Amino acid sequence: MKEKAYAKINLHLDVVAKRMDDFHDLEMVMAPVALHDELTFKKLKEDRIKLITSKHITDNPEDNLVYKVASYVKDSYSIREGVEIYIEKNIPIAGGLAGGSADAAATLRALNKLFKLKLSLDQLAEIGEIFGADIPYCVYNQLCIARGKGEQLYFLKQKLNIPILLITPNIEVSTGKVFSHVDMNQMKPIKITTMSNAIYNKNYELIAKSLYNALEPITFSLFPEIEHLKDKVKKQDVDGVLMSGSGPSLLVMDKEKEKLTLLEKQFGNDHYVKLTKIK
Repeated sequence: MKEKAYAKINLHLDVVAKRMDDFHDLEMVMAPVALHDELTFKKLKEDRIKLITSKHITDNPEDNLVYKVASYVKDSYSIREGVEIYIEKNIPIAGGLAGGSADAAATLRALNKLFKLKLSLDQLAEIGEIFGADIPYCVYNQLCIARGKGEQLYFLKQKLNIPILLITPNIEVSTGKVFSHVDMNQMKPIKITTMSNAIYNKNYELIAKSLYNALEPITFSLFPEIEHLKDKVKKQDVDGVLMSGSGPSLLVMDKEKEKLTLLEKQFGNDHYVKLTKIK
C-alpha cells in the first residue's frame, strides 16, 4: 500500500500570544503543495515495525515520528501484526515544509486502511496532535486557516493551483530555537483577513502581495544568509517571496512559470530547488 505525504507552506504566519505551556498561539494560512514524499506499507507476520528511508533522517529509527506514530497505533489498537514502512524522501528535511509531520500523517491514514481500524480523519488528527502540532493539518492536507498551536483548523474550499518555486538552503534551522527568541513586545500583528479574503476571491495579485511571516526577522537575525538569499530572489522582480514556517525554505511566486524555471536553474547549483504548485 502506498500513501503520499504532501509538504505544506504558510502563506500567512502570525504569532499572537505566549501560552502558559511555553508554546505560542499562532494564526496561519496553511496550504498543501504538490511536492510529496511517498510511503510504502507492507504487513509483516512478526510483531515489529521495520522502518527504511531513502535518506538519513534520524540516527535511531525509533526517534522518527513515523515510527512513534506506528508504535502508538499498534499498541492502542492491539495490533499484533508487524509493518514495514519505506519512506521515499523528497521533501527537504528540516526545511520548514512539515515533511516529518506529513510522513506521520500519511502513516496514520495508511495504518487505518491497512489494519481496517475504521477511524475518521478527525480521530486520526486527534492521535496526530499527541506527536506534533502540524500533524492534524497534514492528516487533512487541505487549504485552511489554523489557530492555537496549529491544531485548530478552519478549512477553505478554494483550490489555488498557483505555481511556486521552493528554494531550500543547506541550513539546519531549529524551530524551538527560533520560537525561543520570540519577543511578543516586538510583534506587530498583521490581520489574516487580507490573505483570507484574497484567497476567497481568488485574487492572485493580492495573495502574492499579502504573503507574511512574523518569524522572518527572528530567523534572519539567527541565520543572515537566509535573508541574503531572499534579497537575491526579490531582485529578480518576482510577484512574491516568503520564508515558510521557521525556515529555511523560501517559496517564490510568479504568474510567469518561465521565470520560475529560470530561477530554478539559477539557484539550483547551491540550494535544493523544486518547481511545484500550491494545490
